[in-house]
Amino acid sequence: MAHRVRRSAVIATATAAAVATGVGIGVATRGSSAPVAEPGRSGSPTSAIARSASPSAQETWALHLRSAAPSVRSSAELAGGWPSAANTGVRNGAPLTTRTGTVKVTRNGAVVQGLDVHGDIVVLASNVTIRNCRVVGSGDWGILQRQESGGGLTVEDTEIVGDGGAPLEFGILNYSGMLTVRRTEVHTMMSAVQTSQGLIENSYFHDPRDFPGAHVTLVASNSGPRSGMSLVVRHNTILNPVDQTAAVALYQDFGLNHDVLVQNNLLAGGGYTVYGGDGKYGTPYNIRFIDNVFSRRYYPKGGSFGWGATWDGAGRGNVWKGNVWQENGKPVPEP
Repeated sequence: MAHRVRRSAVIATATAAAVATGVGIGVATRGSSAPVAEPGRSGSPTSAIARSASPSAQETWALHLRSAAPSVRSSAELAGGWPSAANTGVRNGAPLTTRTGTVKVTRNGAVVQGLDVHGDIVVLASNVTIRNCRVVGSGDWGILQRQESGGGLTVEDTEIVGDGGAPLEFGILNYSGMLTVRRTEVHTMMSAVQTSQGLIENSYFHDPRDFPGAHVTLVASNSGPRSGMSLVVRHNTILNPVDQTAAVALYQDFGLNHDVLVQNNLLAGGGYTVYGGDGKYGTPYNIRFIDNVFSRRYYPKGGSFGWGATWDGAGRGNVWKGNVWQENGKPVPEP
C-alpha cells in the first residue's frame, strides 16, 4: 500500500451543543433543542442547541469501515505492568449515570465523575477533572478542552470509545494549556489524544478505526508546547495495528517542536511507529525518546514502513537511547 498523505489534524472549535446549570455543567440532548436539567438540581437551565447526528451515519460505518486486527495483550505484558484494559478506564464497581448529548463544563475547578456520556464533554473552564467516566461518541471529539478554558484539564480512570455508528476523530482534543491524562483507555477512534503540551501516563490506547481520508495517530502533537510547558508521554501502551500513520507523532504543522519526552512506553504499528519532530519550521530540540519498547506484533519493522521517521539526532538536547525491541531486547537504532 502506498504511504498515505496525512491530512491536517485541525478541527474547528465549533458548535458544541450545551447548556449551563447552577454548577457549571449542563446537557443538551441529541436531536432535540429542549435543554435537560441536571438531576438533583433545581431551577431551569438556559436554552441549548443540540447537535444532530448524521442521518447516514450507520450507512457510512457499514460501507467505509476498514477493520483492523485486534490488539493482543500477552501475559508477560500484564505481569510487567503495562497499561491494559485490566488497569485503565473506569474503576471496577464505579456507578455511572447515563447522559445523552453534550456535557458542557463552565465552572473552574469542577469535578465531573460517574457519568456514562453518550455524546461528548466540552470543557470551557480551568482546572477541571473528569474522573471515572465513560464517553461513547462520534464526530470530532469525545472530550474537548477549548482554547478559552484556561487549561488544567485532568482526565483519569476514564474510557473513551467510538459509538460504532460513525467515525470518532479524537478521543481527547486539547486547544488550551495543560492537559493531564492518567489511567485512561481510548479505543475505536481515529486518534486517541492530540495536544502540544501536557502529561500522558499509564494509559492504554488501542484498536483505532481507519476511515477513508483519515489519518490514524494515537498520540499527536502539531507543534511544540507553549512557553514554559512541555509534553511528557510516559509509561503507556500505544498500539496501532493500522498501516498508517503512527503510534506517537510529533508534527510541525504549526510550529517548531521542542521539549518533548517519550519514555518507557510500549509502542507498535502505524506507517511509522513514531515521528520524531523534524519539519518545515526547523530543527527540533530537547526531543527525547528514552527506554521505550518497540513491538513487531503487527509489522516486521515495527510500523508498516519502519519504526521511525522525521528524527534529527543533531538537534540540541535530542536524545534517542535505551529503546529496545520487545521480541529480542536488542536496541532500536535511531531512525
